[in-house]
Amino acid sequence: MGRIIVLGFVAVMTAGFTWPADYVEQSRADVETCADYARHTSPRFDARVRAVDPATGEVDIQHSTGDVRGELAFTKCLLAFRQWRLIERNLPKPPKPAPSDLANMAGRAPSSVIR
Repeated sequence: MGRIIVLGFVAVMTAGFTWPADYVEQSRADVETCADYARHTSPRFDARVRAVDPATGEVDIQHSTGDVRGELAFTKCLLAFRQWRLIERNLPKPPKPAPSDLANMAGRAPSSVIR
């Protein structure tokens, strides 16, 4: 009975979750960036995205396992990117700044110049 309640709760909580519209492009860019980063540690390292499933969020990555250092650098980089994407998505959007008035930028009244 407890398992049914937990599964029901998880289903209700995840029912409204959707992946962002640019998730596929972000995933490809993140993998490419992290592969470049890993090549600094292990020049033979290579990784690329095979496929991205927007329904489940699963990213299929093909990578060489030539060097443990390259694999570790790639994994750390990708985890950092994904963590930041989750944080960034939930941050409030900043308000649009008001157009600046050059005369009042220093916080004083505009001086008039008569020619």
